[in-house]
Amino acid sequence: MANPFLDADAVGLEFLRTEVATGLTFSKIALETKDESKIVRNRANARKAYDAVLHFAPGTSLSAEEAQQIDASMALLKSALQQLGEDL
Repeated sequence: MANPFLDADAVGLEFLRTEVATGLTFSKIALETKDESKIVRNRANARKAYDAVLHFAPGTSLSAEEAQQIDASMALLKSALQQLGEDL
């Protein structure tokens, strides 16, 4: 069996999944707090994660199912960022 850590596409997929999950976590924190500094900081971090996925996804070979999962998660993240005032 091949080592998944040596497979660039497997590593890329895991990176994309991690970035989307991280972005969703940051956006959730920003949406749920009343502390303006937390909102600003977490919105910025969520946006960085969103931008990273947009940047690296085209270079990652994904199956149709994997691409659909990433796209669905990105749609949720995009919606959350828009609620936070990001212009996407």
